[in-house]
Amino acid sequence: MPDPQPPVDATPSATPPPKKGMSTGAKVAIGCGILALLAIIGVVVAIVAGGIFVSRKADDITGGLEAQQEASEAVQELEREHPFTPPSDGVVRSDRAETFFAVTDDAWEAMREWVDDMRERGEEIDSRGGEAGFGDAMAGLQGLGRSRVALSEALEGHDMPVSEYIWTGMALAHAYAALDQPAETSGVPAENLELAGEHRERLAEMADDGENAEGRGVVLAIAWTLATSEGITNTIPGLDTLGN
Repeated sequence: MPDPQPPVDATPSATPPPKKGMSTGAKVAIGCGILALLAIIGVVVAIVAGGIFVSRKADDITGGLEAQQEASEAVQELEREHPFTPPSDGVVRSDRAETFFAVTDDAWEAMREWVDDMRERGEEIDSRGGEAGFGDAMAGLQGLGRSRVALSEALEGHDMPVSEYIWTGMALAHAYAALDQPAETSGVPAENLELAGEHRERLAEMADDGENAEGRGVVLAIAWTLATSEGITNTIPGLDTLGN
């Protein structure tokens, strides 16, 4: 299983990214359904740039401007109250892994229905030759806004800053990807490999592997967009080395 890569930025295009050639490792970080979401957000960008967007609808479409502001403030406050520095040895503590999964589960319950809708819309867009409609774009943007709020609430409920959530998720994904490799050549701390083995089924759900895969990796992708919009992603030390 290739190493996980960070979620990619959406571009102003109505054409969904090709499904073939996408590494399984990337799906660990992005999650099932996020590719359709990125394509739909691309349509949103094009719509906004074309002047079709109606500003008075902004509150409804984004899931509530006040809620978005509160989510932003909560994320920044968590970073101040619980500053995170990746451990020098790169080892994920078992209790922080449990917190990571708890945040993921709470956020997933709030966004599961939307992800299913995005998956269905993605299939319909494919059947239409890659043409996404205005309704697809609005559903994607509204769901994204509400998912960001749900994630901020889950993070706040477990006192976990988004920087730690992302680093922990990527470290576990990297370890999960290396489970079938010789431990001595994987470049992954033995403790992380052991932890990934203990949580193999839960990580498989995030990687969209196995019979019970649901696409929970989308939560990590939403965390990435949230952290990026808050200027946090680039401040996480060592994040760029995970997966190398």
